[in-house]
Amino acid sequence: MATTSGRLVGASAGGIETWLGIPYAAPPVGPLRWQPPQPPAPWQTPTKANALPSSCAQNADLGPFARAGGSEDCLYLNVYRAEGAGQSDEKRAVFVWIHGGALQVGQGGDYDASKLARQGNAIVVTLNYRLGVFGFLAHPALDGEGHQFANYGLMDQQAALRWVKENIAAFGGDPNNVTISGESSGGNSVLAHIASPASKGLFQHVVAMSGGGIMTRHPAFGSPQPLDAAREKGVGFARTVGCERSGADCLRALSTKQVLDAQAPYMMFEFIIDGQSLPMHPADAYREGRINRATLVTGSTRDEGRFFAALPELISGKAMTDADYPVWIERLYGAKLAPEVLREYPLERYDSASEAYASANTDSMFACSGLAMNRVLADQLPVYAYEFSDRTAPSYVGPTSFPLLAAHTYELSYVFPGFRGGSDIRPILNPMQEKLSDEMVGYFANVAGLAATRGNEWPRFDPRQNNFMTFALPASRMVSGRFVEAHHCAFWDQTGVY
Repeated sequence: MATTSGRLVGASAGGIETWLGIPYAAPPVGPLRWQPPQPPAPWQTPTKANALPSSCAQNADLGPFARAGGSEDCLYLNVYRAEGAGQSDEKRAVFVWIHGGALQVGQGGDYDASKLARQGNAIVVTLNYRLGVFGFLAHPALDGEGHQFANYGLMDQQAALRWVKENIAAFGGDPNNVTISGESSGGNSVLAHIASPASKGLFQHVVAMSGGGIMTRHPAFGSPQPLDAAREKGVGFARTVGCERSGADCLRALSTKQVLDAQAPYMMFEFIIDGQSLPMHPADAYREGRINRATLVTGSTRDEGRFFAALPELISGKAMTDADYPVWIERLYGAKLAPEVLREYPLERYDSASEAYASANTDSMFACSGLAMNRVLADQLPVYAYEFSDRTAPSYVGPTSFPLLAAHTYELSYVFPGFRGGSDIRPILNPMQEKLSDEMVGYFANVAGLAATRGNEWPRFDPRQNNFMTFALPASRMVSGRFVEAHHCAFWDQTGVY
């Protein structure tokens, strides 16, 4: 397979052809740490591309979601296609997956793209991008070097998309029919690309899963950070690692371990409004129409917040108590808003403190912020809304004191078979769930066909109806209206959190 950097030798197994560990940028190490991604060095002889690359350097800060380790030499992508796809003159839709993990953890290799490639009839690309402080850091010494700064991980994603535009036709893909998709911070990422001028022309469709939180301005939700606030964190990081007075050279001389050991208090859970890759808060860009045009499929899971209520329990072994509940609510929403939230979500309405907390978390951080985004964008873009509502979804984490139902990340195994993050528990779908998986893959892999052939079964989002597709058992269906009431959106709309 010929690419702009050299020829690749892939592999074939189980009806899927793969090219793994393709460099889309030079290793961001040494003097290239905290620099925009640079082109990879070309090679002259055919290179084997049959092994998944290392993840980007990371800590295991999200419990079962990801593993610690990785390398700074990590800017690689993987291409999957069905056997025989390269024999046709007809170019296939391209599906580019950007992994989640709070911009801290994860890797493209965690996602088995075989079903999307085979059944979705797509050329699928998964990728790595810089994480944690390696990927998202603002500091005066770095920002003053004359290059684009701060959102290095977002720039990596853009470099990968440019690689796709230049090379995917050789793999049988259509460079003018590219869907970018991601979940959680990956969902936030693809929504950030809608607001980033540097991403213009790199995609035509977006599938944003659990990404509506990018609308928020609430700090505890991982709101996009103003540059001054991000620089304050960057200066604090430099002080912690002994580089307060030494500047960029000192920062680049640190070992990978030194950065990982020191980064926890200074990591971004969201992007930096740097005036370049993100000229303004994405919510403002949406409202002002300063966006890249695309068809948008967007949604969340019915019980997102149960994942976040479970994480501390899985890590500590202790469930949230009734006494903990107001403390956690104030920690998330602040002293001013917390009393209102406690009145809206009283403990007596729920079976446990964890479930009360999870409900507020779901509604504020995902469901209602996502609905607000849909309302803003619906008159500018074709928007198709969904909710994943299979509350019998298999779990990939250990037992908890409350059921996780359709929790955050639990839809992923329906699109990427067996997804389990950093866990050893492989979720297995039953026959009815496999049928639901078939539906989801069919929709997500062929966004271009939604308006053309499927408009009657999945109509565009209408703010007057608040209509959405619910991916549920025994069958998916369109639902109107009840989303607002089910998720307390009238309450959240007046709080100012998004």
